[in-house]
Amino acid sequence: MKKYAPFLVLVLALLIPVVLRQKPSLVYSLNLSMIYAISAQGLNLLMGIGGQISLGHAAFMAVGGYTSAVLVTVLHVPFGIALLAGVALSCAFGLVIGFPALRLQGFYLAIATLALGNVVTDIIKRLSITGGDYGLRNIPAPSLFGFTFGSSLSQFYLILAGLLLTVVVTRNFIRSKSGMALQAMRDSGTGAVAVGINASRYKLLAFVLASAFAGLAGVLYAHSVSYLNTGNFGLDLSINLLAITIIGGMGTVWGVVLGSLLWVFVRNLMGSGLEMLTGVLFGVILLLVVLFLPRGLSEIGYRISARFRSGHQRG
Repeated sequence: MKKYAPFLVLVLALLIPVVLRQKPSLVYSLNLSMIYAISAQGLNLLMGIGGQISLGHAAFMAVGGYTSAVLVTVLHVPFGIALLAGVALSCAFGLVIGFPALRLQGFYLAIATLALGNVVTDIIKRLSITGGDYGLRNIPAPSLFGFTFGSSLSQFYLILAGLLLTVVVTRNFIRSKSGMALQAMRDSGTGAVAVGINASRYKLLAFVLASAFAGLAGVLYAHSVSYLNTGNFGLDLSINLLAITIIGGMGTVWGVVLGSLLWVFVRNLMGSGLEMLTGVLFGVILLLVVLFLPRGLSEIGYRISARFRSGHQRG
């Protein structure tokens, strides 16, 4: 059963938009949750696997989103090239941040990433090509190989492909030599260095991968929402991505997907009239998860799977 679980999940995911075809608002919410899951997957690699904290992760999304949007709307570059450029520039930005982060840990690293994130959004706000304080409007829908993903339904499959790509990359990375080295550094930095692990190399790799995922999420966000403003990529989003990662389960592959689904649909459930209470409710959920589910929402799946296996063995 466990062997076919990923295939069954994929089939269900492909059928969701068909079932919800008459409710485009729900499909749009699913799209947003997957975009946040893509970005949070990068933060999961950085924190859950690498043991490094970042409070400026939303800035990577801003770099990717604005790069793609400017290339498409101002320079009329095809979306495919703009997508690659947005991810590449986000990687370069992650590399720039990664170098000073090599000498920082814990609280100091969090403050440094927060400051650098604020610098990035402030620079974007001051550029006329990015729309300044007004932002960028009327960003066209993504278009690949002559097909335009103009509806929420068609965009669902494009974003799902991006999410599956990040899941596969994350799963393979965790099992690779680099992933093992990062986990060893997270558990014992001194011990990892003692056995010859190049700490600087793997920390930089974690930052670059995390920024690539966030850049991809930023590109998809820009072309699905069709409007960008630097206010969308502030400290609030970085903290929410951090909470999504913790609630879903740090170090797990599918945990961030559960966390982002919860975050998006809690906001929708509260509605615009109770938007101020959304943060309070999400904070309570975060506290309960930390107290009772150390591995986040993904632990529920582990417990169900363990009971299923134990029942099967007894049978």
